[in-house]
Amino acid sequence: MQASNVSNFTNVTGVDFFFTLRKNRPLSFYVGLVSFLMIPVYIILSQFDPRIVMGINTWIKPIKFAVSIWIFLWTMAWFLEQLNDFPVFRDRLEKYFTIALSVELVLITLQAARGVQSHFNNATIFDSVIYGIMGLFIFPMMVVPIIMDRKFKLLSSKLDPRILIAIRFSLWILASASIIGFIISQRLAHAVGVPDGGPGLPIVNWSKNGGDIRIAHFAGIHALQILPLFAFFAIKQSWDLLSVKIVSICYWILVGAVFANAMLGRPLV
Repeated sequence: MQASNVSNFTNVTGVDFFFTLRKNRPLSFYVGLVSFLMIPVYIILSQFDPRIVMGINTWIKPIKFAVSIWIFLWTMAWFLEQLNDFPVFRDRLEKYFTIALSVELVLITLQAARGVQSHFNNATIFDSVIYGIMGLFIFPMMVVPIIMDRKFKLLSSKLDPRILIAIRFSLWILASASIIGFIISQRLAHAVGVPDGGPGLPIVNWSKNGGDIRIAHFAGIHALQILPLFAFFAIKQSWDLLSVKIVSICYWILVGAVFANAMLGRPLV
């Protein structure tokens, strides 16, 4: 463990983090910021537009995706910032993330404005094209995290090993979550044992009556934030590398267990 690196990570403040992000990765920062600023817009629209799609207000889905895209882009910006050894790869990947997720949010917004489903919607040729474009941009997400992991493995810069292992585990769990997302798209439904659009948990709308594969997808994606944050905590507590490995493996097992539970048609609660 390099003491100087630990100091750099643990002394960083939230303000430092955002200024550094804006300075070094402006593309991810500003696209993520636009996504964040769209959240109140969607909330306001939901108050004036009573239309229901699959059992919820038509603007709920854009709200959830705007939150997710904002957090994802800022997290990935920090990940990419660590890949100083591969500047061309880093810049190209940043463009992919920002373009793919911008397309995703724009098309989800378009379908919400039309009052129709954005996903699994093949009702018309236009809807099929919209869904197909979304899949085209998101499909590479199954392999991109693995390619990123190879770069982190080859990294020559001094990154605390606890942070490094947390990043690498989170990327593999993200790849798993992306495969789960692909399974959802192939089934043309996220619920198991019950139809999509039934009673759901508040805010997330996960099925209360049957299995819901979105839970494993959600948990897998947010390994990107949870595992590195645990690594920061481990550094502050002077815990060793093994603690991060154990938590990462347990988290991966958790994602698998939640997925298996959903596929058995069982609700989370």
